[in-house]
Amino acid sequence: MYLEELGEHGLIRRIQKRFKSKDRSIVVGIGDDAAIINPSPDKSLIISTDTLREDIHFKKNFFSPSDIGWKAVAVSVSDIAAMGGIPRFLLLSIAVPDKTIVKDIDGLLNGVKDISTLYDIALIGGNISRSKKGITLDTTVMGELPKGKGRLRSGASVGDLIYVTGIVGSSAIGLSLLKSSSVYSTTSLSTSQLISTHLRPLPKVNEGIILSKNKLATAMIDISDGLLADLSHICDQSKVGANIYRDLIPLPDIHLKLKKRLAKEPLFYALYGGEDYELLFTIKKRDREKLEAIFKKKNFDITFIGEITPKDNGIRMVGIDGNKRIIRPWGFDHFISKYGGKIC
Repeated sequence: MYLEELGEHGLIRRIQKRFKSKDRSIVVGIGDDAAIINPSPDKSLIISTDTLREDIHFKKNFFSPSDIGWKAVAVSVSDIAAMGGIPRFLLLSIAVPDKTIVKDIDGLLNGVKDISTLYDIALIGGNISRSKKGITLDTTVMGELPKGKGRLRSGASVGDLIYVTGIVGSSAIGLSLLKSSSVYSTTSLSTSQLISTHLRPLPKVNEGIILSKNKLATAMIDISDGLLADLSHICDQSKVGANIYRDLIPLPDIHLKLKKRLAKEPLFYALYGGEDYELLFTIKKRDREKLEAIFKKKNFDITFIGEITPKDNGIRMVGIDGNKRIIRPWGFDHFISKYGGKIC
C-alpha cells in the first residue's frame, strides 16, 4: 500500500494508535488543532527544534526508515541533554512523497517509537504534508529542568577545565565507512559499532542531568558540528579562549585499527567530524575530584582534554611535544561546503 491510498487522516489514526501516552501532564495530545500540557510549576520548560532532510542530513541507501526516525528525534533530545534537562514531549512533522510505501512510514515511526520509549518521551502532536521530492522530518522536543539549573554555553571562565563525555569521531568515521565500498565486505564488531553511532546516536541525557543537578558544568554544549566548532561556540559566547591537548582527546583503539581504511587520520574526524552527540563542558578546577568521583560511580566515561584561557589566546592545540598552535575551529556548516585545519 502507498501513502496516497492510506491518506493523511489514515496516517494520523495510525500514529495515534501507536503513540498512546499515560502521562497525566498531557491534557490534549494527538488529533486536535494543538496539544495542551500542564508543565510542573517549579520547573522551566526547555524547547529545541531540528530538521532532517533527505540528501542533506541522510541518504536512504545508508539509513533504514527506522534509523531515520530514530536520528530525527535524537538530534533534538541531545540539545535538551546539553542544557541539563529531561526530555518529556515530542512534536513530529513529516513531509513525504505520496508514492511512499506505507511499510516505510511504519519503519520510520518504529524508529521514533524506539527512541521515545528509551528516553520516556511522549509524542503529543505534529503535522503531515506531501513533498514533491524526498523525506523531511521536523522534530520539536520539550523538556524540563529545575528552575535556575539550566547549563548554557556562556558560563565558561579563564581557568576552567574542559571535559568531554564518551569518545569523539565515531560518527564521522562511521559515515566514512558507509561511503567506502569495502565496508560491505566486513562484519567486524568495531565497524558495526562505528556505523551504529552515526545511524542511531544515543544522546547523553543522564550525563547532562548529573552536570546540571550538581551544578558542575559552568558551560555545556552537545557535539553536533564537531569538537572544535562546538568548543568555539562556548568560547565565543563565554568570551574566552582554550588550550586542547592532542594526546588527551578520547580516541578508542578500534579507530586506530581501521586507520588504513580511512581517508584522513582519526584525530581529524574527532576534531572536525561532528554528529557524535557527546557533551562538551567546562567545570571549575575545585570541582574536578567531585566530578570524576560521581561519573566513576555511575560508570559514565568522561575525559579531561584542556583548559579555558583568555580570549586573546584563541583556540590552540597543544602537541605531544608541548608546542601550541592556533587551529581554525571549522566544523559542519549548512552554507559552507569546505572545512579543514592543520593538526599539530
